[in-house]
Amino acid sequence: MGNFDTVAVGGTFDHLHEGHKILLSQSLFLARKTLIVGVTGPKLLVNKKYAEELESYEDRVRIIREFVARLLPKSGDRIEALSVDIYMIEDICGPTGYLEDIDALVISAETRAGGKFVNDFRLKKGMHSLSIVEIGVITPGGTQNEDFSTKLSSTAIRQRIHLKRKEKK
Repeated sequence: MGNFDTVAVGGTFDHLHEGHKILLSQSLFLARKTLIVGVTGPKLLVNKKYAEELESYEDRVRIIREFVARLLPKSGDRIEALSVDIYMIEDICGPTGYLEDIDALVISAETRAGGKFVNDFRLKKGMHSLSIVEIGVITPGGTQNEDFSTKLSSTAIRQRIHLKRKEKK
């Protein structure tokens, strides 16, 4: 059951894949009362590779809500009372930079530096630091390298979509 009252997790969550699902599932498992999901807004995505293949913010939020709803029991369990709040990330920290009542931040190994940045930012603003919970990066072969080049990736998914679209022309 949950280790923290309020847990935050953030990302682009584009073309929701198994790595995202594990990150969201673990985040839900850790939260006792509230899960805050930060979803990167369009303004921060203009320079993403294959940006033209990005799902809209609204679609990404809808898909996250549908996935999370499947994980939450309808009745008879404490998770039923869990609140899942979704915020648009419009700056480097997202909701972790302005919501004080957060206990933990779930990150992947490749975003470790971001967790440190968030805590430094919060401390400068007079807020408490967050417990950092790191989830391993998922790769198709099950092993990761230090540069994360073999990880499951929304960029790779967008690239495949882009190439298929190009082939059709």
